[in-house]
Amino acid sequence: MGHRLNGQLYESLRQIAASPKQIMDKRTLWGGLLLAVAGCSAPKPTPAELSAGEPVSGLTLETVSETSIPEVYEASGAVRAQLNATLSSKVMGRVTSVSVREGDDVRLGQLLVSLDSRELSSGVEAANANLNASLAGVRTAETMRALESKSSVARIAQAEAQVAMAQANVNASQAKLDLALAGPRTQEKAQARLALEQAESNVRLAKTRLDRVASLASQGAIPKKELDVAQNAYELAVAQRDSAAEALRIAQEGTRTEDLRAAREAVQQAQAGLTQAQAGLAQARASALNNRVRESEVQGARAQATQMKAALGSARVSLAYASVPAPFAGRIVARLVDPGAMATPGSPLLTLEGGRLRLEASIPEKHIGRLKVGDPISVHIDATGADLQGKVDEVVPQGERASHTFLVKIALPEEGEARSGMFGRAFVPLGETKAILVPKQAAWQKEGLWYIFAVNAEGTIRLRLITTGRTLGERLQVLSGLAPGDRIVARGRENARDGAKVAGQ
Repeated sequence: MGHRLNGQLYESLRQIAASPKQIMDKRTLWGGLLLAVAGCSAPKPTPAELSAGEPVSGLTLETVSETSIPEVYEASGAVRAQLNATLSSKVMGRVTSVSVREGDDVRLGQLLVSLDSRELSSGVEAANANLNASLAGVRTAETMRALESKSSVARIAQAEAQVAMAQANVNASQAKLDLALAGPRTQEKAQARLALEQAESNVRLAKTRLDRVASLASQGAIPKKELDVAQNAYELAVAQRDSAAEALRIAQEGTRTEDLRAAREAVQQAQAGLTQAQAGLAQARASALNNRVRESEVQGARAQATQMKAALGSARVSLAYASVPAPFAGRIVARLVDPGAMATPGSPLLTLEGGRLRLEASIPEKHIGRLKVGDPISVHIDATGADLQGKVDEVVPQGERASHTFLVKIALPEEGEARSGMFGRAFVPLGETKAILVPKQAAWQKEGLWYIFAVNAEGTIRLRLITTGRTLGERLQVLSGLAPGDRIVARGRENARDGAKVAGQ
């Protein structure tokens, strides 16, 4: 490329070529490529670094060696909040107030946005009035049903009593007709003769007593009052005799034709009365069917009341939509509306994040079986340089078909400085591997490249270009640029300079 490689660059390339095969990964290749392409652009040693000068003291040297470290798969991803919500309105209305701004912490249920609710309040009042009217209709229908039920029971009872009376009248009339058709019996005729004979005997006795009293009265032996009593007794006996004689005549003659006709007419009239009473009972029972109509009216009124109650509930829900509360505790990350704007259903108003922060990283399907919920996993946040100990919180069960990866969500500790949207890396343990680790303070970064001071066998300090990997506590993984057995300046590198001798070497 028209440039000569200096001694420092040559030594770095030699160390890269001499690195063990197992650490020659993509980072090593990229480091070598950058070094080859930009060899002449590597940082030029300072005058102090070029000056051999006197030996440098106060340095702590360390001989590097391979050690076993966990082999990991590095998965990149973004930090996101566990809960994310874009709040919007479900009703149309003008925004009257917005009580939060970006960065504000909010609690669960806190009022965030208010809309003009006058029209919705009117809807609630109208629905409430309709409900009250329907409830009054239910009460009226129930009252009418109760009255109809009581009156129908009374009508049926009265009709049944009339039927019973008519039936009794029919039975009595039929008995009289049967008696008239049968005529007087022999025993009844004999009784009638005996009654006539008794009556005639009473007449003779009364006549004899009357004659005796009349004789005595004419002589003035007894008062005239006695004569009147005797006269009355005689006349009564004569009347009883005549009645007994008539009864005997009737018994001997049998039932008359006109008596039979009258008995038959009485039976017909009684049967007609029974038919009429039965018709009244049937009508009373038929009127009881109106109770079903009344019951249907009650059910209809209740259904309407239920409908009005549902309409009132819907109106109240719509009124509640005029206030937008926080669905969970969190932080406002975006404010998209101001007072006076017209909010429409579905239009975003605020964006809210809450819950723990999680790193969402994509893991290849061949490694997903190594992870389960609750497993600890190391995470590095590039923006803050923080190394965090996370925990697998969720493994999305469905993977991406194109990339054959699964999304894994790793919960981060609450005390970290990570923020939503930051880039992060998760290290999935795959087993163990050999690696070279150096103290973090022994290496430094300049213009995107990492450097370290190495000490050769003659005790000369040389600036060495390295590529780095993971940070493990206070140690830094070196992927290329060092080999086992190399000595480095572990502490005091601020006193070291390229080309200088180490005191005492």
